[in-house]
Amino acid sequence: MKQRHRITTLVLPFTLLMATSIADAAESKLTASIRIGATIVDNDDMDSDVAIRNFGSRIKWSGEQAFDNGLSGIGYVELGINPDNNSRGSSGLDRTRQAWAGLKGGFGTVKVGAQYAAFYDSVSGKQDIAWWGSCWTQFECSRETQVLKYSGSTGALSYVASIQGNAEDDGNDVADEFELGVNVNAGSLVLGLATSVRADEEELDGGTLFGAVASGSVGPLGLGLGFQRADADFAASSDAVTHTTLTATYGNAYTILNRTDNGDAGGNSGYGTLGYTLNIGDASLMYFEYQLIDDGSDAGNETIVRATYKYDFGVL
Repeated sequence: MKQRHRITTLVLPFTLLMATSIADAAESKLTASIRIGATIVDNDDMDSDVAIRNFGSRIKWSGEQAFDNGLSGIGYVELGINPDNNSRGSSGLDRTRQAWAGLKGGFGTVKVGAQYAAFYDSVSGKQDIAWWGSCWTQFECSRETQVLKYSGSTGALSYVASIQGNAEDDGNDVADEFELGVNVNAGSLVLGLATSVRADEEELDGGTLFGAVASGSVGPLGLGLGFQRADADFAASSDAVTHTTLTATYGNAYTILNRTDNGDAGGNSGYGTLGYTLNIGDASLMYFEYQLIDDGSDAGNETIVRATYKYDFGVL
């Protein structure tokens, strides 16, 4: 994962705004979510492996402070907890999932820090519906460490823009990637478009990514169709790369099918996930997933079965 930086020069205006006098209204919430389950992995290179493991346990801390000028300061921290890492002297914390601060008001919302960028918000995230087995091969489907993001809405139209820095590139001092996305909500139908433009990064040429998604529902059935295309420079490939993703939900059941086309580079791949969420109570559930992965090689098929228990509880 590339480390993002050089956004600090853009933070000063927001720091000054947050220094305004503060009203009495303030909210803070600290919660934890423990997610542990059993998994069976079977692939062509080994016998079946059965294990009980962590599936993204985390601590979440959110806060909001109202100012007397109509603005609100907001912040969010999400740290991964790894129950598997419990050796002597280990804290069990495995990573910072998100950590951002921002402002919101009539103008929209501005956030700076580790978070999802605009392409995910507008396109990839609309099909990230599985608890664990989704959005793996699509572009811009992860959190970035240093993002400045603005989001707003007008009627049925919502829009988001973000810029990112890149610690590995010494040639661009302010930002190395620009993303812009829009969504239109028309009843039960949501349409999304997004693009990402990456600047040259030392030995890598910049490139362009385009994505579109449509999702909606007919009665209890939900459907989504997404398409993403990255040129060869953006994908760091000898040819353009495309992803086509189909999602479907019915009640607590869901399925995802993704196909990746690497063009002349070959090695086309894909995955399919079938899952079900079993609600146990207000704070707990179990989910079950069956996933088949094909990495495009002759011996690259992998089958994974998961059964995970999730329990949430408030800390403060």
